[in-house]
Amino acid sequence: MEQETLTTEEIAQMMDGRAASYKFFSDALLHEFTVEQIGQLKSLAADEGASEEVAAAITSIRRYLAHAGSDPRTDLACDYARIFLSAGVNDGITAEPYESVFTSEEHLLMQDARDDALRIYRANGVDVDASLRMPEDHLGLELEFMSVMATRTAQVLRASELDRDELARLARVQTGFLKVHILNWVDRLAAKVDEFAKLPLYPAMMRIIIAYASDDAVLMEELAGSAVSQAA
Repeated sequence: MEQETLTTEEIAQMMDGRAASYKFFSDALLHEFTVEQIGQLKSLAADEGASEEVAAAITSIRRYLAHAGSDPRTDLACDYARIFLSAGVNDGITAEPYESVFTSEEHLLMQDARDDALRIYRANGVDVDASLRMPEDHLGLELEFMSVMATRTAQVLRASELDRDELARLARVQTGFLKVHILNWVDRLAAKVDEFAKLPLYPAMMRIIIAYASDDAVLMEELAGSAVSQAA
């Protein structure tokens, strides 16, 4: 990202967009799709410059929804349960979206990944909704953390006096979290989603999430470097 060609407000608007994107991804993994969300997916379009993989994934989603039956919400809810809640799956590593399951030697819940994710949340004053009753390294919660941090980045950019040190810190936290707690395992989750899904929507959604997070890690690393150089 060539930040020197953008105004501070334009960068803040980019952060707003990041917050909205991560919130949408988070909701898609934490809950079954609502009728409203399905409507949003029907009008999903690839951004200019999107990779072929992302464009293909979006086409797959729109094609499925264009030809879905009379009750796509129920069909997708069944697929959600099969994929992410292991409904009807008896053994083996499933697609339950917890980082610990995919990064611990014994593929168990509540391992080091969960502890470190929780530490980072707390260090940044982010609370997990206790009513969700799930380990904090659920991918949906990790994506929600990214949404919260993107919103905070926008707030720093819009402050009456720009705190470049805080801007750099927020960008570093987000870059590190993407690399250490999302991109390090999400491809393996996506492979399991491919294995258990019967409909094309969730596999396509995972491809979009991976591509978005990969590009975003580069974006935030550049923002951190830019903030540091301008603060010096």
